[in-house]
Amino acid sequence: MILSIDKLKKDYGKNENKQTVLDNISIEFKSGEFICLLGESGSGKSTLLNIIGGLDNDYEGTININNLNLKYIDLDEYRRERIGFIFQNFNLIPSLSIIDNIIVPLDKYNISYKEKKRRALNLLRKLNIFDIKNKKISELSGGQKQRIAIARALINEPDIILADEPTGALDEKNGINILEILKDIKDNGKLVIVVTHSNKVIDYSTRVVSIKDGKISSDKKLKRVKETRLNKDEIESNNFLYLIKYGIRNIFNNKKRNIFITLASSIGIIGIILSLFIGNSVKNYISDLILDKVDPLKYNITYKDQDIYSSNSFDKEIIKKIKKVNHIDEVYEEIDYNISSINYKDNNYDLSFLDSFNRISLKKGNSKGLVISDYLYEKLGRNSLNKEVIVSIIDSYKVIEFKTKITGVAEKNGISLLDNNNHAYINYSKLKEIYENEDIELIPNNLIIKIDDNDYIEKIKEKLGELNLNCTNNSDLYDELSNYLNIAVFVLSLFSSLSLIVSIIMISIIINITVLERTKEIGLLRSIGYSKKNIRDIFNSEAIFLGLIIGLFSIIVSKILIVYVNKILNNKFNIVFKSNNFKFYIFGLILSIILILIASYIPSKKAANKDPINSLRYE
Repeated sequence: MILSIDKLKKDYGKNENKQTVLDNISIEFKSGEFICLLGESGSGKSTLLNIIGGLDNDYEGTININNLNLKYIDLDEYRRERIGFIFQNFNLIPSLSIIDNIIVPLDKYNISYKEKKRRALNLLRKLNIFDIKNKKISELSGGQKQRIAIARALINEPDIILADEPTGALDEKNGINILEILKDIKDNGKLVIVVTHSNKVIDYSTRVVSIKDGKISSDKKLKRVKETRLNKDEIESNNFLYLIKYGIRNIFNNKKRNIFITLASSIGIIGIILSLFIGNSVKNYISDLILDKVDPLKYNITYKDQDIYSSNSFDKEIIKKIKKVNHIDEVYEEIDYNISSINYKDNNYDLSFLDSFNRISLKKGNSKGLVISDYLYEKLGRNSLNKEVIVSIIDSYKVIEFKTKITGVAEKNGISLLDNNNHAYINYSKLKEIYENEDIELIPNNLIIKIDDNDYIEKIKEKLGELNLNCTNNSDLYDELSNYLNIAVFVLSLFSSLSLIVSIIMISIIINITVLERTKEIGLLRSIGYSKKNIRDIFNSEAIFLGLIIGLFSIIVSKILIVYVNKILNNKFNIVFKSNNFKFYIFGLILSIILILIASYIPSKKAANKDPINSLRYE
């Protein structure tokens, strides 16, 4: 392998601030050499190393590796396949184990963890640090850390080892040990380039290149080197599994922070799930009560100009006109009383309402006399059936009293707010007899029509409209109630969404802090061949996993709350909400992931755009 540099020039700044760091450098290196780049601080040696390593491509001139120009190849792949970096400050990731630190460059390859670990353990043996394999990074000495960094640089079997002041942070003994290791690496046929301003490195070098003021001041070959051709197996790249690994690992490395994010973010998600559940459950409940018990051919008649404070009053003339409308089969006359009471055994019981009826479901008895609710039946006593009561009603400011027997008990209609009240029913024909005996005309305030075919309903509505009448059935009422419920659900969800907006801002700030904390890790990953897209994908994968956790947590809490909501409703109102919650849970899960991805978009983009050289220097 031959690395040739021709007329390399590197400037920093522009115009009057322009500074030339590398000035027209031309040189050639080959595998099996141990190059010592010697020079004072600021001479340009580290800049040359970064350009050779593919971390900096803003330069003039050409750099060829085996006749391939670095300007025209994928530098991320170049670093991943051919370069191994060794840094002065080690750049190990404290949250990882020793083994995991070493195998980081292999994470993007389709290699089993068992094989990765085998390679790492072999390197630990070669570097005489096998006995520390189970220690934490924080427990290692400087020399041990540098050997771990060397193992990481070698794990991918690169062609070129670039070491920037590898002994700078070590004592003399450890420094010599590291140089011996680098010499062995060179003997195995790799090109080793060491940047230093220490003369001790010279004794281990085959060639010393001195740089001064951006130019090569001398190039001395100390030992003859036979070029070695390296054979390297092709390894299939894995573009997916490493994201899963990073996503799961970094979530567990920041457990406390992620627990806080989960708790804060789940509030809005839970609120939305509960809003959707309650809204859908109420609609289903109303549907069960209204639509399942309605005759689709029956319609209620009201006056167009009627307001909530007035009541209908249908005289004989209007009823005759209604009966003449084509396709109306029957007209049912009914009446209900807002003020009524019954007297039983000298005790007076005010009724919530008293209705006439044409058809009603009975729990027991018959409908020849007064039918009372099951709730009132419990109040009056089980022996009240077939007993006489005095009924008092007020109709058009007239008090009408009559005696009748309790002949039946009505089935509960499923609406607990109605079932748990004093109410009663009496047949319209029975009322008609009573009114005739009192010489009073019974004028119905409710009319129900039955038509022969719903295909003619629009024509019927048009004819009734000419009589200033509206025609509606319970499905129309259900549609109207559904619209109100949808508005209520939307408003509740809107309030919950406000907490989601706060969560997005909060999570974005926290992820920004995480990006800052992981700046060196980002620089390290870029140096071993991770592209900007890879960095962005890593942060996005972490966001997706965190979103899954938030979503699953929100679902669990929502399920628990729904159970308690149903218990309260059942105890208070004898209501149990039923709803297909699965779709709401899936929606909550997807919303959680989208929420985190939105929050992480800017921080992940910021992480991907970080300069690898500056990131590696970050303290």
